[in-house]
Amino acid sequence: MLARWLYEYRWLFALVFAALVVRLHWNLVVHPPGDYYYSDMRGYMRRSEGMFKSLWGKREYDAFYPYGTHVLLYGIMKVFGVGIDPALRGDELVAQTAANHVAIAKVYAVFGGGVVGFGYLLARRVSRFPAVAPAVGLALVFYYPHISLGGYFLSEIPFSLCLTASTFFLARLVDEGRWKDALACGTLAALGFTIRPQILLSIALFGLMWIVWRRRMPALRFSGLLVAGLPLLLIVVFSAARLNYHTSPRGEPWPATKGRWGLISENGKFNQVFGRCHNKKIIAKPANRSQRRTSFGPPPLIQLAKREKMMPGQWPGLDPAMGVEMTYRGYIGDDEILGEMIDECVAKTTWQKQVEYSAVNGLLLWRYNVMWPDSGKSEWRDVARKWGTIHANALAVPALLGLFAVFFVGRHRGLGVVALHLWAIVLIAFAYIGGARFRSPYDPIIVLMAFEVYAIGVAWLVSIARRFLRATTSAE
Repeated sequence: MLARWLYEYRWLFALVFAALVVRLHWNLVVHPPGDYYYSDMRGYMRRSEGMFKSLWGKREYDAFYPYGTHVLLYGIMKVFGVGIDPALRGDELVAQTAANHVAIAKVYAVFGGGVVGFGYLLARRVSRFPAVAPAVGLALVFYYPHISLGGYFLSEIPFSLCLTASTFFLARLVDEGRWKDALACGTLAALGFTIRPQILLSIALFGLMWIVWRRRMPALRFSGLLVAGLPLLLIVVFSAARLNYHTSPRGEPWPATKGRWGLISENGKFNQVFGRCHNKKIIAKPANRSQRRTSFGPPPLIQLAKREKMMPGQWPGLDPAMGVEMTYRGYIGDDEILGEMIDECVAKTTWQKQVEYSAVNGLLLWRYNVMWPDSGKSEWRDVARKWGTIHANALAVPALLGLFAVFFVGRHRGLGVVALHLWAIVLIAFAYIGGARFRSPYDPIIVLMAFEVYAIGVAWLVSIARRFLRATTSAE
């Protein structure tokens, strides 16, 4: 029985092993993440290192971002690294930090191998063609964008693992209706929510699909949805309480009436400003001693601004509603200030311009930008650009054709579930902002859908050729 099981999953073991070897070599030899300690990577690490200094300390700026990534980094350093001793200084602190960086690099390589493994299992579960799953797995083993992102202290690879794995268990839940799959799916989706809350849109779209086509999913009962939803509900409640805690005044007992409430973080409106104003940078200057100067500019719009300078007047280009940079005084996540900026941008533009902004945001998922952080380093920029071109030309169009799988749930139930993620990322881009890095966690889904569409096309051509040969033979 063991031999049969090993033979049945031979592709899985081979693919995960190969992916792990490639990613360990990348993270430990070619591209150690500790050598790229700046910008977003520094931000995640500083928040995680701050937990060693004060695990329960109130930090308003910690409420601005989802907490999943920096808590994960803290956990890796605590369990697999050596942690952070706040009392250390000099060479001892440098050695301690280096050991933690190596531990994170190894764990991120394991995450990358997990993405490949679950990508293969998901393709095996939902594809109509036996050859698609191994092809998807092999493509993901050597898929440079994911290999590259695994070499930075970022959220993309952990989120992609949660997304891909939860989708596999969801597809199996839809087919078989087992509560264990419901619990696994819900738990992984909840963990993904702490890293990138955008997974909620995929969940909402699946709920809509189930309401409309539940008769075509007879194995999935409402009780299964409740089991899957329980971990997510618990995480949302905890996340809302955490946000209130960090935004409440220091020294005030919790729960605090003066603290703010929200799902998990306060960067939603901030990101929406870029989508509706198409500016390349926001600067928040301190309004009091407790605040600090903070600025951020999404690399896709920064690159679009450079394109505008190189090719003025050529569409698409950056055409901001209220200036290339927007500055205000206050906390960077102030919903009231950010909401006023959005309203002003919308008022100063026509609805046609806002539709254009959304269309450009969608295009940025695949075109007109090179994936950051590679785009900022000359040694990696060219290879990132080449892979971006490969993805846009070979994967994007067939994958987007797979969007229509949601309308054929009866015949292609699993593919319909997978396609929901494509709808989600496109809708998010329309509303907020697009970019190669923002799209990258969904790339295993895109590779799967593209390969399935290619397989359908090949099968269709083979069918036509066979009919033609039969017709020719009978005529003779």
